[in-house]
Amino acid sequence: MIKSEIKVAEILPSTLDSREAATRLVNVIKEESKCNSIIEIDFTDTIFMSRSFADQFHKDLHTGEEILDLVFKNASNDILLMLTAVSNTQTQRKAVNKNYKVLNFSNIKSLEEFSYSW
Repeated sequence: MIKSEIKVAEILPSTLDSREAATRLVNVIKEESKCNSIIEIDFTDTIFMSRSFADQFHKDLHTGEEILDLVFKNASNDILLMLTAVSNTQTQRKAVNKNYKVLNFSNIKSLEEFSYSW
C-alpha cells in the first residue's frame, strides 16, 4: 500500500477555526488520495479545532464517491473529541424541494392582481 503524509501545520495555522480552512484541507486530502491509498494527517503543532471547522471537514470528506483511508497522527485528545462529537451528530441532509415555481407577469397590473388575490 502506498502511504503519504499531510502535515496540517504546513498548510494551515495552528488554530483550525474556519470552514474555508477545512475545505482547503479536504481538497489537499482528496488530491493526495488520487495517488495514495492511505493518507496520514499529522496534527503536530495544531492546538485548536473549532466546531465549525470540524463540521465542514466532515461534510466535505463525505461528499462524492471517494473512499478515503485516513489516519490521524499526533492529534490532541481535544481534536479527536471534537471530530468524534461532530461525526456523531451528522446525518444525510436532503434538499426539501429542488423545483421552484416561476411566475411571469406581462405588466405590473397583473402582478398586483396576483399578489392581492390571497
